[in-house]
Amino acid sequence: MSKSNALPGVQHPWSPVGETPGDVIAELASRVVAAAYFGNGDGEGRVFVGIAGCPGSGKSTLAQAVARKVNDAAGDDVCVVFPMDGFHYSLDELRNNKTLFPDSDEAIKRRGAPLTFDAAAFVGAVRAVSMEGKETDIAVPGFSHETHDPEPGAIVIKPSHKIVLVEGNYLLLPEAPWRYLVEKNGALKTLLDETWWVDTSVDTAMARIEKRHVSVGRTKEEAKRRADSNDRLNGELVVTHKGRADVFVPSRDM
Repeated sequence: MSKSNALPGVQHPWSPVGETPGDVIAELASRVVAAAYFGNGDGEGRVFVGIAGCPGSGKSTLAQAVARKVNDAAGDDVCVVFPMDGFHYSLDELRNNKTLFPDSDEAIKRRGAPLTFDAAAFVGAVRAVSMEGKETDIAVPGFSHETHDPEPGAIVIKPSHKIVLVEGNYLLLPEAPWRYLVEKNGALKTLLDETWWVDTSVDTAMARIEKRHVSVGRTKEEAKRRADSNDRLNGELVVTHKGRADVFVPSRDM
């Protein structure tokens, strides 16, 4: 279930209304700045915003664009992107950890599906940043598109980061441990103050995915087969849970 009034000082429910990608980015940046700097009236707020969407929706591009807009306006490094992709299981684990992945060929074929992420480690890292990150730097993994594996410690989240944009496909899944990002876990608070859904149809997203495959040398037939056998399945899964989001962002080519 979607939360109401997740961030103080900003309107709920809400969607940006800008007609251009730049307008949308400016509205989203203004929203998180208002919440972080003015939401509780003392300028000491810190907000965690989840940015979710299906593969190919443009959520990674959106997160980076919002962070740049905020940091450029502030003249300082106050906003950081914390991507889920750093918590992919490595190719070595997919091939050789028979306890987790008895069918290694299927695991590699479905890489990017929920089972190929270390969800517990991801949620634990978001919790650590939420609970400890106001006092100390915390390093989290990134993802290398050269090695196709996580890069330990590639991203450093600092106490000066008043806005943390947590980005990934599966932030709205209702199963544990994913659900603890947006639901209370016992006495613990929700880890994300609000969630944004980058709203696009699965078909539109798959057309973008197929273009990416073609751009690296695959035929159109290979591109479609790869998208339909994995990315489409993942997209159809996450789109069924988009109603759990607080904000809907129209997906546009950035």
